[in-house]
Amino acid sequence: MADDDLLYFSDEDTPARDERLTPWVVLVVDDEPGVHEVSALVLAELALDGRGVSLLHAQSARQAEAMLRQRDDIAVVLLDVVMETETAGLDLVARIRRESRSPRARIVIRTGQAGRLSEYEVLRQHDVNEYCQKTDLTDRLLNRVCLLALRNYRDILSAGGCLSPA
Repeated sequence: MADDDLLYFSDEDTPARDERLTPWVVLVVDDEPGVHEVSALVLAELALDGRGVSLLHAQSARQAEAMLRQRDDIAVVLLDVVMETETAGLDLVARIRRESRSPRARIVIRTGQAGRLSEYEVLRQHDVNEYCQKTDLTDRLLNRVCLLALRNYRDILSAGGCLSPA
């Protein structure tokens, strides 16, 4: 078979990115350095509407809160639950919604230790958009969860910001 007879398919899973567009900002909050490294590798090619992703990193809820007070462009927060305390991440959720400059940010709980609350209780009691166990979170699932969160954030902004800033 000659090369002329072969069919070539483009990879539809990898959307084209326009480097001139401002990237979406994703804040990774976790006290495990490896989680930050893996997140950067897995999300390197993620794009929505031609915009790539720029990651910010915080190793504690306190660091994340400081970043969230300074910036108003954080679209997604990938948030660990157990850091300084057993509920540091969940405690931060309410402060993000009330006190940060990014109250519209979509929050994805990503935990290795469920703590006292079940997945259902976390989703019901806290204003988060997704809950994932780190052990279940493949690269494909992380990309899907982040893409959906970005799309949801984009839609909130384009709807005139139904959620008012704090």
